[in-house]
Amino acid sequence: MRAKILEAVESGDIENLRAPIEWNETPPIFARAGDRNSPRVRSFAEAIDALKARSFDGAGRETLAILAAIFEQPYVKVTRGPAVTYVWPAFAVKQTPTPSPETRLAMYRCARFANLSLRNDIGLPIIERLGIGADGTWHYFYSG
Repeated sequence: MRAKILEAVESGDIENLRAPIEWNETPPIFARAGDRNSPRVRSFAEAIDALKARSFDGAGRETLAILAAIFEQPYVKVTRGPAVTYVWPAFAVKQTPTPSPETRLAMYRCARFANLSLRNDIGLPIIERLGIGADGTWHYFYSG
């Protein structure tokens, strides 16, 4: 799934994310509960429009750039019961209050323009994260 997403990202056309999105039984989650600034995706047909709407430029280029930045970072394996999810970037899950200058810069690359002024509870930027299950299912891509 990661390779398919990166292939779409490298194409520069958000429409090419349609294939990896539709590989799932249901669309990935593109907004956390309570995130009023992100449109809800209830069907595959709405997915690309939702990603365009989340993108600062309205065409999805910001979304593609963030996906590329996310996949440049290491991932972390999260196990909850029998479920295994690989989460990019690792610092989305394991944050320290004093990241290195390189990590802090990487965090800003993984943040939406609309979220640059926001901070989490330990004062770091609100970054995008992406989760792919061990079975290749794209579970989510959202700020958190």
